[in-house]
Amino acid sequence: MAARTLDTAAANETKDIAAIIDALNTPGSPVGTKIKDTFKQKFGLEISSARKRQGSNRGTHYDFEIEVGGIWKKVEHKGSQNFRVPSPEEKPWLAGVQFHNGGCEKYSLAKKYALQWYNLYIASGSLKTEFQLETPTPSFDDWFRQDCKTQADPKSAFGKELKRKVRAARGPKTSLLEKRAAVLAALEVGDEEKSAFMAEVLPIANHALEQKDYWLSIHGNLSGDFNVAWYPKFLITAINNMTFKKSLDLEITFHCADNFNFNGILRWGKGAGFSCLRIDLK
Repeated sequence: MAARTLDTAAANETKDIAAIIDALNTPGSPVGTKIKDTFKQKFGLEISSARKRQGSNRGTHYDFEIEVGGIWKKVEHKGSQNFRVPSPEEKPWLAGVQFHNGGCEKYSLAKKYALQWYNLYIASGSLKTEFQLETPTPSFDDWFRQDCKTQADPKSAFGKELKRKVRAARGPKTSLLEKRAAVLAALEVGDEEKSAFMAEVLPIANHALEQKDYWLSIHGNLSGDFNVAWYPKFLITAINNMTFKKSLDLEITFHCADNFNFNGILRWGKGAGFSCLRIDLK
């Protein structure tokens, strides 16, 4: 069997979920029977069938659905090729399952980062001079709306020209990665800003987690030996504090009630400095 890598993770996850759905819908399937029996042992309920998720965009925060007592329930799957027996205390969400990709417009901290980027590189004329841009400099509001928060390629004439000229000078998949360091160095977050940001994150995180009625954790190979663990819905009751690490991007740790932590990262998604500034939660 070919080794699994980060580059093939999404494709393998898709194949695993399709195999699970097929097994749950196939009478007498050893894989399906094992998954169903473990579910019944945990919750005292029967899985009658399964289907793929209804949607594939960023607003769909689960992997597939199971029919339980005539009602369709949403399942988050976490698979590992390492065959082992999970401990009773283990929880799948502690292993870094990414559960929300959020545009920068949702978060005050991301807007502050965006403004610093704009002032340092765009309003100052720095990028315009370095890459000999001819398009007039946009206002912050126009740049933020058309480029920074766009979950695709930049839409403004300025943003399009910038991306085109950066890649003409540096290569087809390059961006402004080196520019991040100065913005992060200048980024300071006060206590009131932290509190406001945590208040923004909590409902967004729980909105994504609310969609996951059950968590399914598979340890091992579905075509060989594997163990199954099921878990109920999980929500975050409170975010008590947060800490930052200025690395290549801004790495965030949220410290919650019940000794639970989760992470976030403030990063560019479509080339640093071009478009798609976002915060991912996991």
